[in-house]
Amino acid sequence: MNVASKAAIVTLSSVLLLGSSASFAAETKSYKEAQKETVKKTAEATKSIPEKDKKFIEDEINRIKELSKKPGESYVLYHKYPQLNSGLSLSYWGLVEEFSSYEAYLKRASTLEGSILKQPANLPAGYKFLSATIEGPTKGKFVDEVKAEGKKSGKPIYAKKIEWKEAADIRLKYTNGKSTLTFSKYTKDPEGSKKQGFFNDTLPANIYPKSVFWYDGGKYEYGVSATSDIPREKKIAMLKAAVKK
Repeated sequence: MNVASKAAIVTLSSVLLLGSSASFAAETKSYKEAQKETVKKTAEATKSIPEKDKKFIEDEINRIKELSKKPGESYVLYHKYPQLNSGLSLSYWGLVEEFSSYEAYLKRASTLEGSILKQPANLPAGYKFLSATIEGPTKGKFVDEVKAEGKKSGKPIYAKKIEWKEAADIRLKYTNGKSTLTFSKYTKDPEGSKKQGFFNDTLPANIYPKSVFWYDGGKYEYGVSATSDIPREKKIAMLKAAVKK
């Protein structure tokens, strides 16, 4: 390759590099401008809200935040000013319960109606309990009720305690120190999969690694995922043992 050719390649590379840098700078500038515009619009949208209403909202959220720390205390809040709540008219507190011991989880799960998850007796050797979560429902008759009551109250924010007796989502996690095994129960999406029985996922492995799902025709689906290679038949057997109806 002669000197002229080398010089041409260096020049072209420099142009491409400068072009890429300029493009990246333009994209960064555009993103920052979009951020500023969003902040500006939010500030303008909240400018007309009375300060006493903002103070009422702050105090009420802090009050509900403390109440929801108690086991079994769940609340749904109706926001008169959704622009102060990321554009959403509702928010939920206390619907997610976390457990660091299986005994504490099982004590709570045993008080619930419907199916729950239990520790399967056929876990692979070396796997121990890691964590568990139980989540209450965010859909149901109570949603329409709190919206109607909230609007009628005229309050800047309206809180209602909700009682739920059946979990909408449960997750049990186990680990052997290197890989994780997760069992789940979740409310079936009416527009979701129409598959019956046991079936594999079609999602990327980094989202639901090596998963098998089970739908028996009810309102819930169940799943098991593993970050290590466990035979499909073994996963099905564990999942069947984990679901207690």
